[in-house]
Amino acid sequence: MKSINDIRRDNLRDIIDRDFNRTQSRLAERLECQPNLVSRWVKGVKTIGDSVARKIEKAANKPTYWLDVDHYLSIAAGTEQAEDNSEIGVVVAGNLQRWMDSNRALSSQQKVAEAAGVSQATINRLLRNEASITLNNLAAIAAAFGRRPYELIVPPGDAGMIKYDHSRYALLPENEKAKIESFIDFTFSQNQS
Repeated sequence: MKSINDIRRDNLRDIIDRDFNRTQSRLAERLECQPNLVSRWVKGVKTIGDSVARKIEKAANKPTYWLDVDHYLSIAAGTEQAEDNSEIGVVVAGNLQRWMDSNRALSSQQKVAEAAGVSQATINRLLRNEASITLNNLAAIAAAFGRRPYELIVPPGDAGMIKYDHSRYALLPENEKAKIESFIDFTFSQNQS
């Protein structure tokens, strides 16, 4: 059975590989620490304490205590899903690409990564549907575009969605929002079968 130190070290390696393009110095930069400190954590020369684990999780947009879970064991036991290509992944990749294509300020993977506070490798893997995205990263990417996280997972042209400018709607006064909602309710009532 692995110790908490071994689990954290394995997860740290995974974070560096997946979220920081296999570059320890990128994680060090995000943590605002020296790269040799990250190297010592990876090699097991220095243990990753509780407070450091929480800082690493925050820097990598992982949920609290993510570093403390043996994800390889969870996948083997069937309690955690292995990452694979999925229909929702295709939808998210397509939506993100459309958002990037229509936004000059966020037209490259690096620009999106910097605006969202995630690694460029995360954006790249997401666009190629090579990995599942965490909810934290999904929210951060959507926020970079001034949008809501759920908008990334809704297929384009979904019959259940109304197309409108969500950011402009959010700026409306409450009485104007109430008018829009009232109109929608009225339209539904007029079209009941």
